[in-house]
Amino acid sequence: MSSTPEPTSPPPGLSPLKEGDPTDIGPYRLVGRIGAGGMGAVYGALDTYGRCVAVKTVRADLAAKPSFREAFAHEVAMLARVDGVGTARLHAHDTEAEVPWLAFDHVPGRDLRAHVREFGPLEGEMLRVFALGMAEGLAALHTAGVAHRDVKPGNVILSPDGPKLVDFGIAVEIGTERSADASASYGTPGWTAPERYTGAVADPAADVFAWGGLVTLAATRRAPFGTGDADELARRVSAGEYEIDGVPEELRALVEVSLSVDPGSRPTSAELVEALLPESDEGGMGPVSTADTLRRMLRDYWRGVDAAGHDPARWAAWLGGASAVGLGAAGTLGGVVGAGGATAGGAAGSAAGATAAGSGGTVASGASTSGAAAGVFGGGSSSGGGVLGGLAGSKAAMIGAGALAAAGVAAGGFVVYDLVSDSPADLVASAAVLLEDTGFVATVERTPVGGGETVTEEYLYSADGESFLIRGAAMGPDTTAVAVHQDELYVYAPHEEDLGLWQDSPQELRTDGNIISLGFGEEGDHGLWRDSPDPWNPASEVDTDSVSVSLVTAPLRTLAEADGMEPVRGQRRVYEGATALEYLEGGLLVREEAAGRVELDDEGSPLWAEYSTELWETRVDFEEVGGGVVLEDPQIWAAENDGFGWAVVRAPICGTARLPGWADGLGGEKVWDVQASGWEMDCDYAMDLAALREDSRQAPDRTEGLHASRGGMGGIQHYDGRVACGVFLEGVPDDDPFALPTIYSYGPCQEATVLSQEHPAEFYKVSEVEFGPVTLIDFHQRV
Repeated sequence: MSSTPEPTSPPPGLSPLKEGDPTDIGPYRLVGRIGAGGMGAVYGALDTYGRCVAVKTVRADLAAKPSFREAFAHEVAMLARVDGVGTARLHAHDTEAEVPWLAFDHVPGRDLRAHVREFGPLEGEMLRVFALGMAEGLAALHTAGVAHRDVKPGNVILSPDGPKLVDFGIAVEIGTERSADASASYGTPGWTAPERYTGAVADPAADVFAWGGLVTLAATRRAPFGTGDADELARRVSAGEYEIDGVPEELRALVEVSLSVDPGSRPTSAELVEALLPESDEGGMGPVSTADTLRRMLRDYWRGVDAAGHDPARWAAWLGGASAVGLGAAGTLGGVVGAGGATAGGAAGSAAGATAAGSGGTVASGASTSGAAAGVFGGGSSSGGGVLGGLAGSKAAMIGAGALAAAGVAAGGFVVYDLVSDSPADLVASAAVLLEDTGFVATVERTPVGGGETVTEEYLYSADGESFLIRGAAMGPDTTAVAVHQDELYVYAPHEEDLGLWQDSPQELRTDGNIISLGFGEEGDHGLWRDSPDPWNPASEVDTDSVSVSLVTAPLRTLAEADGMEPVRGQRRVYEGATALEYLEGGLLVREEAAGRVELDDEGSPLWAEYSTELWETRVDFEEVGGGVVLEDPQIWAAENDGFGWAVVRAPICGTARLPGWADGLGGEKVWDVQASGWEMDCDYAMDLAALREDSRQAPDRTEGLHASRGGMGGIQHYDGRVACGVFLEGVPDDDPFALPTIYSYGPCQEATVLSQEHPAEFYKVSEVEFGPVTLIDFHQRV
């Protein structure tokens, strides 16, 4: 019996704990970080029974405020009332601890958009049970007096146990007035109900509106209001301009009425549940226990949904630094998929085998064992063992004969595969699976047929984070990169060479690398901060489906399925045939029929692929496959390689802020879109900082000016000791620098650490500040 090396990278979905992080919270042992936002960090943890939970904590500075503790305790009490099959369950909490916390179910799986993008729309009874599960989850919230208010694809996880509604970060009690609602302006364009734009109180009807959108996306792979900038999406929502073609007839009427512009015309969540429940044997509606009926329907109809690489045993192995997987002799398939045993998730108390999926969910095995981490891939499937039985419901099964079988977790934390088929179609299709499950770095060169300038781009994909990045002007000649991260689209462009800020306010600027000292001086029109870049407005609609790993893997899948695909004579493991190639050109997704050719190494990993179309000769060289490809915010890479970095011209719009716009003495305001530009910027925290920019007096202990300001009309503010945001003055007369500015301009927020401060005179100070490479938040004024 042999074993794999100790895992050297954290399980999918987790990052290592940071210095200063606790190792235990309440009864939970922390495994790694899930993420962090404005209120605090969220950790993945194991309870005393080996079950995976998500533990949300509160920042120490906020926990020190009695008013915040009171609000947090109120939130916990509100969520404790919720008990739905379709919602993540609150396990435990301690609002009196030094660091307050609450623990929820950890829900493994992909979010709705990622699932339908990878596997296609839901159909038949699978779609119906999804619609019922979401309606039941909303009904559980609404019965408890809670309005979710951020129902969207990213907050719906398709787990092996069913669809789950998660993330209650801006949930409030039903009926909360806008004046008492700190998150009233939050929401995701295209999913926010029209009445939210006009100041309505928190109401369940807005959640029902989003339910109609979820069912549309699940059924068609398209959001009902399409894609576009925040203003255009708000216009379509308010005008009721939705597109639901493809929604099955039996659900169409419910979706249409749920998407009504008039909230009073929408059904309640309870009415949705009633309409979706099956008829009883007596011809009436379903049984009294809706939860039991939903569980039965999930058991009968919920199929083919894996855990997206989540495995409790890998959490336990990472926590203990021990090997998670025992292989059979020589790592053969016999040690991977056993015979007999329970279905996945059979014993809730054990850390082993509860989900038992390799990275990307390639193996669906699962008998639970008594060992804390042993036998992760042991135990057969419910279909009776064997190769196809063990792979039932997995991506490997979906490609045909199942050329790949997971053999364990390698040192890099990724699945090792054994080839169990020599069929050319299986080998090429399995190469596509390998790319999707383990990540890759590839160089792509497209040369015009007949000669011309070669277009060179770099494609990168991280399987753990499901992040895909193209370095190159795929979105047009004025762009530098495009990415999809956490199912959000980001577009980058060069910064303007002219800094162009503070030109009318004399500054003294001293720089040494990234360390900057600034204060009011006597001369020089120097600038530090850039204005937030103008939002990117594509000529055509581009969404996350256009910027995905399928640009690389779909041609391989199509090649594998093509009639007549065959090995190239005289070349070992080179295969060719007809396929289709998709690529981005100037922000447009172009599809062309192509002749394809690919070479695989002895382990089945692709080395290169070539595609010939009427317009292009394309070569894809795979520089790295697997091995833990990790993507970081492109701004960091650009700062290291291109000097001052890239501007983020497209990123998630979190909501709006009303900030002073014109200094006309009348208290005029402008509406600004709040854009979460950094990959790790949480929308809740972005809107929290936006609220502080609206009125910093609400939390003076969280705000510090980095240098003297003239009459409070400008300057750089430092928030929470880590984020700096500039407020700029424009239009100050040259002959009177102390006159009122004509315009306030709200610059971006950036990582910043104050190293020291000096006060050479009473009326100004000098701040030595270290700025990070990432712009966290941009503010775009609405016209």
